[in-house]
Amino acid sequence: MESDRISSCFHESLIGNCGIRVNDPEMREANIGYELNTQYWGQGYATEAAQAILKFGFEELRMHRIWSWCVAQNLASVRVLEKIGMRREGHLREKELIKGKWYDNFLYAILDHESFSI
Repeated sequence: MESDRISSCFHESLIGNCGIRVNDPEMREANIGYELNTQYWGQGYATEAAQAILKFGFEELRMHRIWSWCVAQNLASVRVLEKIGMRREGHLREKELIKGKWYDNFLYAILDHESFSI
């Protein structure tokens, strides 16, 4: 299924992207992702975007479960996922190969009845 996309703009220039992809419509499950230009890291944009797509997923798409993942060493992304109420559900060892090096991934998720005021 095609992903629904939300793009973030700042002073008419694209600073990154985020989106939600419905993995299983019958089970009402989706995953989210986000990327930001490094110039905008640490300013709250990733958290704001992730909150917005969670809200969209639960309120508009009526998802039951929304999950995401990040490279385990990416502490900023870990903080974003935990800040928006996601719980760590898994640790996938050497899951991703980036520039010739293997990295672990953390798997996070949140359920519709767990979502706090987003």
